Amino acid sequence: MIGKFFKRIFGGRRNARRAPEAGYALRETHVAIPEIDKPAANAMAPDEIEHRFYRLILGIDEAREPTLSGAEQAALKRMREAFGGDRFDVAQLPRLPSVVPQLLRSLRNDDADSKRLAEQIARDTVLVGEIIRVANTAYFRTTRPVSSLPQAIVLIGQDGLRRVVMQLVMRPILHFETRHSGNLTGELLWQHAERCAHACIYLGKGTCDPFEAYLAGLVSHTGAQAAIMALETYADLGGQPASRPFVAAVAQQIERLSLHAARHWVFPSRVVQALAERADPADAGAQTPLGRSLLASSRLAMLDVLIEQGVVDADTTLLAVPQQRISQEQLLRCQEDLRAAFSPVEA
Repeated sequence: MIGKFFKRIFGGRRNARRAPEAGYALRETHVAIPEIDKPAANAMAPDEIEHRFYRLILGIDEAREPTLSGAEQAALKRMREAFGGDRFDVAQLPRLPSVVPQLLRSLRNDDADSKRLAEQIARDTVLVGEIIRVANTAYFRTTRPVSSLPQAIVLIGQDGLRRVVMQLVMRPILHFETRHSGNLTGELLWQHAERCAHACIYLGKGTCDPFEAYLAGLVSHTGAQAAIMALETYADLGGQPASRPFVAAVAQQIERLSLHAARHWVFPSRVVQALAERADPADAGAQTPLGRSLLASSRLAMLDVLIEQGVVDADTTLLAVPQQRISQEQLLRCQEDLRAAFSPVEA
């Protein structure tokens, strides 16, 4: 199981994808919108996938009435008052360990030496322990136990270190408990984050920085904790049915809070821009390569979680949207890649 986990993080040694060379040049590729293959009968529209996914993580059924109820309108009004406008209190967002922003800046520099990285990482004892633990797993096949932080950093490498750091930081932020579903919501959000990050790298190959793609996918739902906790306070649906417009409004709030978090944490500008495009309710803003990759990746990850939970049929696919410049064939290939990477581990 550990071996498969690290193959997802770093890629298999035998079939590993080549890391970008130093000085990897990002490019805004101007290409014609590809022809979208005729969708299969099992292709599901993006908005339907999103609706079912958010209903799943919120633990609510579909209401018979198609419009907002009075209680739902009141709950949304209170959420807007809490999170909207200039009065928004960033203290409501999850806290990022103070060492992370500085560490990420250093990790963006391919010339950063292991001694300097070790000095920064040493400020967080939990992070030190996790990196040394990863270096001592069977995946790296070391002849002698790794005991020093600089040695572990050299062994894992820059790309692996970036991902270990972000996995360690983001997992507890997404893995929270709710009053009605316990830790199920957090577990589903984490499953989505891992898949979204993986798919975002896949779809962004050649046009996006791989780590920025990974980061965008991993943090795309970091606003969920604040939004869902507020929802439990203001609505207290307790598993009661909710209307489609209500679910859509809560989803939009989650995406906007995730954008707030990325800005507050001073993440790379392209990641922040992609999250801003992801939060556009009309998809009209997804114009950058990373924004397009994130939008499609998020939906593919949602679909994969829905399939794993038995909510939709296993042969369901994501319907391609011509304006997003990602063809049906690309989506299908990415979906197969996700299944190969995240298929249940056999005993």
